[in-house]
Amino acid sequence: MHKTLMALGTCLAMSPVMAATYCDSRGNSGSEWIAGVSVNGATQSTGSDGGYLNATGKTPFQLTGQGDRLELRPGFRNAQYVENWGAWIDFNQNGSFEASEKVLVGQGSTAVSAPITVPSGVAGTTRMRVQMRWGAAAQPCGSFGYGETEDYLVKLPDGSAQSAFPYSLALEPGFWVSRSGDLGDKLTLVVEQDGKRVLGRNAAGHLRDRYWNNASGSRYRVWLESYVDGGYKVASNIVAYQPGVTDRVLLSRDANQGSVSPSAAFQGSWVIARQGGETVRQPAQAGVPLQFAFTYGERYQVWAEASVNGKDEAISVPLSFREGFPSRYIDLEVEADFLLRHDGPVGVPLNWVIREDGVEVLRQPTAGAAQLRYPFQQGRTYKVWIEQAVGGELVQVSDAEYFSPGFTDLYQLTIGDNRQITRSGNLGDALTWVIEEEGDVVLERNAANELAYTHYRFDPAKGYRVWLTRFENGYYQRVSNVVRYGRAAEAYLPLYQLTVDANQILTRTGGTHTMLTWVIEQNGSIVLERLAENELSYRYYAYSANTRYRSWLKAYIDGRYQRVSPVVSY
Repeated sequence: MHKTLMALGTCLAMSPVMAATYCDSRGNSGSEWIAGVSVNGATQSTGSDGGYLNATGKTPFQLTGQGDRLELRPGFRNAQYVENWGAWIDFNQNGSFEASEKVLVGQGSTAVSAPITVPSGVAGTTRMRVQMRWGAAAQPCGSFGYGETEDYLVKLPDGSAQSAFPYSLALEPGFWVSRSGDLGDKLTLVVEQDGKRVLGRNAAGHLRDRYWNNASGSRYRVWLESYVDGGYKVASNIVAYQPGVTDRVLLSRDANQGSVSPSAAFQGSWVIARQGGETVRQPAQAGVPLQFAFTYGERYQVWAEASVNGKDEAISVPLSFREGFPSRYIDLEVEADFLLRHDGPVGVPLNWVIREDGVEVLRQPTAGAAQLRYPFQQGRTYKVWIEQAVGGELVQVSDAEYFSPGFTDLYQLTIGDNRQITRSGNLGDALTWVIEEEGDVVLERNAANELAYTHYRFDPAKGYRVWLTRFENGYYQRVSNVVRYGRAAEAYLPLYQLTVDANQILTRTGGTHTMLTWVIEQNGSIVLERLAENELSYRYYAYSANTRYRSWLKAYIDGRYQRVSPVVSY
């Protein structure tokens, strides 16, 4: 072992970065200094080091070649000063910091950051020099009056071994950002505005999120970070946008016609990018939809581009799709008593997929059925979705639902005629109302001090969902059923409320649906279906003690019978 270590030490000593002799650079750090250097979230914190710090003996920073980012943070003894920043990486490992190797230039009294673009064909470990300098532009060599220089090692990516980030981000209209992965994944959503980090928020409880303080004209970059080996590291691609520019045109796709239409006429180009293939630019004709021969099964991104201040800029959020994929996501819902229901097309082969505690336990054709009953177990965690074969591959074509019997149904929500939502539980329970409008969360409100709430910003042309969350295991999780109202609410439950008392009398709320029917289930088998249109309460005449009963209401809607109340058990 000793001989091996000695041989390794000899090899390191002969590496170009160790053999090279770099120019001197030193300042005076009595009043200001470099307090921290971060690469991809991995941070080295320092203090005043007499104007120069040689940190090449520390663990090298790792560059990936995909969305790498450098951040430098100042430290001050008393007053804060406007500092000039510079950073260089000796990519060609020739012992000098050339102008082409400058990766950051900045100015300010707070942290500065910049992306690192790694040239192709480089590998190995090399030196990075960072400098904070007052009164003049940063330079890689020489002495200066006030500030500090620090040297570090960076490990360059091996082009042949680079791998994709574990998570992917996609930009959506309204500057929403959706991510891959599951709820509960330990991630941080990072937002950068005009080169400065303005947000780092727990992303475990959301698969879609947005930054609410967007300012017109500012440039934003968004990515995910994860905590690995004692530091935060970039875990996704980076999406970028500029309010007032990127949202000038909204794109929509007609899957049947194979076309993409803009919300407004523009002069510029269509950009069509096929995953793993070439990017095509096609001149846009004012007001005319894009026609393109998209290949079935392939993934595409399409956006509009125009000249902005003399530079070609994206003037739309990219439209991402897979040719052959349904034009909209199927809406999957977990109803009362954990009945699964979807609104997907009847004539298309679809599959139910259920994962229990991270392990797939069911993959079953829907066979045209809109609902599924599965023996979900108390205390287990489930993820459920719908799949469809697209381009020879099974693709998720619905939203995914996450729930855990005994936890997701801790609280019950009901809705009144005036859209007032009432919850079970007690005042003081640490809960949050969540209001979703057309698939976007528009409000998260403390529910601890109220048992009822009405969301007054209501548009009857839009669909709404409401549920409760509670902070559990490091993120906010749903702890109630979901109630719907607004557009198309009749397609979902509950349309009626149903209760049962100690005398086994069922009582329903009012309503006038055609063929409204009581349904009585005894020990898992339906034993009675009785017309309920002319009665608000009912007791099953053959009730027997020590027998398990479940009851609900169904009605004839859109050509078929559908359950229109919660299930009550007694």
